[in-house]
Amino acid sequence: MLRRTVVLLIAVVALTTLAGCHIYPEKRPPTLDSTTSAEQFERLYWKAVASSDWKQVAALQAPNVLFTTRNGDHISGEQWIEWLKQSPPAEYLIGAVQLRPQGADRVVSYDVSLTQKNSPTPINLAVVSVWQQVGENLIMVVHSETPRTTATK
Repeated sequence: MLRRTVVLLIAVVALTTLAGCHIYPEKRPPTLDSTTSAEQFERLYWKAVASSDWKQVAALQAPNVLFTTRNGDHISGEQWIEWLKQSPPAEYLIGAVQLRPQGADRVVSYDVSLTQKNSPTPINLAVVSVWQQVGENLIMVVHSETPRTTATK
């Protein structure tokens, strides 16, 4: 009787384990086609910047997008892309993300620590981006960076 119970218990555990693999599919990284989250759009934007996919970067920006650089300059989308090409980030770490829906817009604020390819010293920034719903996608309409004097905790 004990042997039968042990065999049955092992069979149940094995079946449960196998079923778990099929019930919960493998988690895949988000793509522009699979997400509606402004945070994920922001992360995909920076991923495109880091991989120098300038066509994708431009596609994620509104035609009249406004950027405020960490130097306080207000520039257009084309100027921003040229500025990024001059000093592209080698690595970036986004944290403390806050999302605030505003009608058809999504305001994303976060801290980022980035290292540029031409400098090993990380730059800490407070960032605010506004993403606007256009059809089924979001496009960036405003992006502003403010230098932080100390890293956030």
